[in-house]
Amino acid sequence: MNSSHEEAQVETRETRGIRVPLSTLIASILIVLIISGLLAGVVASTAYRYGYVQGTSAFAPDLGGESTDSAEKDAFAELTFLDQFFKAYSYLDLSEVDFLTAVLKAYTEATGDRYAEYYTEEEFEAMLSDNAGEGVGVGISVIYAPVEINGVSYMVLEIITVMPNSPAEAAGVHPGDRVMYVGTGENRKLVEESGYTEAVNSLRGEKGSLAEFTVFRPVGGGRFEEIPFSIVRDEYEVQSVEYKISETDPSVGIVRILQFAQKTPRQFSEAMDALLKQGITQFVFDVRNNPGGDLKSINAILSFFLSEGDKLLSTEDRTGNTEKYLVGEVTYGGDYAPCSVSKDDIGKYRGYRMAVLTNGNTASAAELFTATMRDYSLATIVGETTYGKGSMQSIYPLYYWGYEGAVKLTTKHYFPPCGEGYDGIGITPDVAVSLSEEAANTNIYKLAEADDAQLQAALALLKVS
Repeated sequence: MNSSHEEAQVETRETRGIRVPLSTLIASILIVLIISGLLAGVVASTAYRYGYVQGTSAFAPDLGGESTDSAEKDAFAELTFLDQFFKAYSYLDLSEVDFLTAVLKAYTEATGDRYAEYYTEEEFEAMLSDNAGEGVGVGISVIYAPVEINGVSYMVLEIITVMPNSPAEAAGVHPGDRVMYVGTGENRKLVEESGYTEAVNSLRGEKGSLAEFTVFRPVGGGRFEEIPFSIVRDEYEVQSVEYKISETDPSVGIVRILQFAQKTPRQFSEAMDALLKQGITQFVFDVRNNPGGDLKSINAILSFFLSEGDKLLSTEDRTGNTEKYLVGEVTYGGDYAPCSVSKDDIGKYRGYRMAVLTNGNTASAAELFTATMRDYSLATIVGETTYGKGSMQSIYPLYYWGYEGAVKLTTKHYFPPCGEGYDGIGITPDVAVSLSEEAANTNIYKLAEADDAQLQAALALLKVS
């Protein structure tokens, strides 16, 4: 499963493996998350929805002070007591590590921030690897969504992206499949019984291990086909950009952006340059099923179409503080080097006739791409209303405070260049077009161009524009 690319700059350290007592760690987490005010209110590892994210800077926030709220102190005291109580009286041999992980994950879920998540050290490392374009897993991204089957509503993991050349694609997993069960045999559990985090974690794992789950695939008329999968997790390169020349109109290049990861700007530029060398003069950018990604990545790609000083986006935190991001030269090192923007990069793809394809799974950074192309009158938007995620998450590695793992939580809302947010609303296309039922139930990577009504509408639009 692909990691949530919801971190931008997450610094890692050489020193790992610091061990601390359970009570100390829980106390620290509560202080970090409660007193600091941070709780404003994922291929084989995926968050609820890839977020458009502001990365952490390379320093530990000054948390300062101690909580004076008696309710917070009492809550911690009761948790400490419960831990001691079970250790004293339980017949079972309790695992402090497992208990701690469960407590921290439950805490993040209980905050009401549906994008919040606690990552263990292993999960955090896997996420960093995925964002750098080096995946290990089955190669899917999911959202936690309801589905109605035989008049009963269930919460499932709906697969919105299947990575090309991934174990999941080779096994025949399709976007739109609903993961109803995780595990197999006696270990099989409904996703809604497991809960989002546990269900997602059950799909993660090391190379060579098995990911076992059952999907319900829509077959039309409100009916579903039940399909079990047993997939060997493996390494794969996260190819976030695909391109080709249109079969319908050879003057049009079709560029599909699967997600906005660290390598995406370089892959996108390579795709555009290759098409331009072949004489392409018009472009369709396909961000259907693109769940979003990294702040630096989307800013770099948008810089290719804008002018220096143009507004990329603005953000607002819970206290009303705002910040603007503008197009300009920027240089990064390490894994973020592909997100660097040179003077020659700025505006290099502006001036061509363009269209953007969207659907209900176009989310977060992919929505910002769509909105920016719209706001600067660079492209016509074709397809369906987008998902509607205008919140920004930050990842905080806990080694700043001497602990393992990381915490992700919503810290800001962001707004496209026009200033009008779309969180919970989505972006309405200029030309509304839906796929046929048969096409909607077909793997989008294998959907024939002639059967893709949304793509055909974009091509027709470019032809007459």
